[in-house]
This record gives sequence, C-alpha cells and structure tokens, in this order.
Amino acid sequence: MKNLILTIMAFLLACCLAFLLFIATNQQALAKVHETISSFSVVDEIAEAKDVTKEKSENPIKAATKEERNKEPYNAENYKPIAKLTTHDLKDDEIGKANLPPFSNALKKAQTVVDKDNNDSNAYNDYGIDTTCQGAHYYIFTFENKSKPNTYYRVTVDEDNKANVFDKSYQIKQQNDKPNISPQESEVIAQKYAIDELGQNAVLKDVKESKDGMFYTFHEYKKEKDYKVVVNETGDVIRQPALD
Repeated sequence: MKNLILTIMAFLLACCLAFLLFIATNQQALAKVHETISSFSVVDEIAEAKDVTKEKSENPIKAATKEERNKEPYNAENYKPIAKLTTHDLKDDEIGKANLPPFSNALKKAQTVVDKDNNDSNAYNDYGIDTTCQGAHYYIFTFENKSKPNTYYRVTVDEDNKANVFDKSYQIKQQNDKPNISPQESEVIAQKYAIDELGQNAVLKDVKESKDGMFYTFHEYKKEKDYKVVVNETGDVIRQPALD
C-alpha cells in the first residue's frame, strides 16, 4: 500500500514537471515568435520611413526639373523687355520654336554678328519670336550696345540660322505725359518713315494692333522691299525687322 502511494505521488510529480516543462518551452517559442513579429514590424516601419523620405526628397527634384523645363531661361538677368514687347503674342509659339534653330545656336550666331559689328563684347538682353507676313518664323535678339551706352542692338535670326542686324541703337522710350495720338496721326507718322526708307512709291500693305502700338507694313513693288514700323499711342516709332 505504501509503495502504491509513492508510485502515485511520483506519477503526479512527473506530470507536474512535464506540464512545467511544456509551459516553459512554449513561453520561449511564443517569445521567439513575438520577437520575430516585432522585428518584421520594425523592418516595415523603417522601409516605410525610407519610402516617405525618398518620396519627399524626389518630389522637389521632380518639381525643379519640371520647372526648369517649363520656364524660359532665355532672357538675361534683370533684362529690359525690348524684344518681348515688340513681337506678337503667337498662338503657335511652340510651332515657331520647332521650325527655328535651337535657341543656343541662334543666340550664338546673333552674338557673333553683333560683336563683329562694333568689335566689342555686347551683353545679351532678351529675345522674342515672331513671323513674317508669309508665315516664316524668326527670332529677335537684343544686346546692349557697349559702344553706345543706353542703346541696344536688335538682331533677327531666321529659320536658316542667318543673322541680320536691323537696328544698332534702339533706345527705350520713357513713358511721359504726352497726349495720345489719333489713328490718322499714327498712320501719317508711319507713312513718313516708310517714304524715308523706301521712297515715294511706298504703299501701305497691312496694319494691325500689336502690344506696343499700331503695326504697319509698307511695300515698295519695284524694289520688292518691305518696311515695318510700330507707332505707339504717344507717336513714338519703333522700327521692325523686314525679312526677305
């Protein structure tokens, strides 16, 4: 009887020991699983943080790249808007750029012609794009005339990258209190300049509004030459290029 009781107690102790070992073993496993899950969570958080940081760092670069593509890096710093004010707002400006030589090539050509004209280094100012009456596109570039302070060269570059100086001493007119002139007076002024340039046979070919005033085109049929001029509302004259 005593041996039976000892056997039963030994069996119960063995069961308790097995149960304790089972719990201890499973706690280690559970802890390991918990640790693994936690490590995955940390990795995910780090990866997510890296993605957010990367996205934030890339967005300004993408924005800057887009801005660089869209802006016009063609005018000098603190430029005077000369070419831009004396050219028209072209609806097909992108088509014009596609038909013209690359900007850098055209600017280099214009710069070379201008510097050769007065044997000096003339600072670039601004540019514009316009069309002839026949629809051919051309650039207008302006440069500070170093030989004549406060005046500007104006140069055209056509679709064949041919440069031509059409004004060597353009002056920016200061706005004043001069009264506005009538359309009739404007045409008379334009006609006078056209006759001085083309002779008595100059005929008015076209007239339209521009950003700077009334834009006149005169033609001399014997010489087959055009003369273009803008007369602003106060009667000041701005000569325009006449490409062949």
